[in-house]
Amino acid sequence: MISGQADHTVPDVVTRLAYKLYGDSPAVTDLKQFPDRGHSQVVDHGWRTVALQWPADQDIHGRDATGA
Repeated sequence: MISGQADHTVPDVVTRLAYKLYGDSPAVTDLKQFPDRGHSQVVDHGWRTVALQWPADQDIHGRDATGA
């Protein structure tokens, strides 16, 4: 889940509460919060930062299962 901490459409507190609901789930769930971002963060200026942050945090380098 991603959260813009300046989002007035779906406030950060709502996203954090939804994230907590997944706490007992076996689903792989992560929360990434972006300060000074609003609701349209994936289409606003700087969207690449949002789109690339989770893979960077997970140390995902675009390699396939063989490591190539």
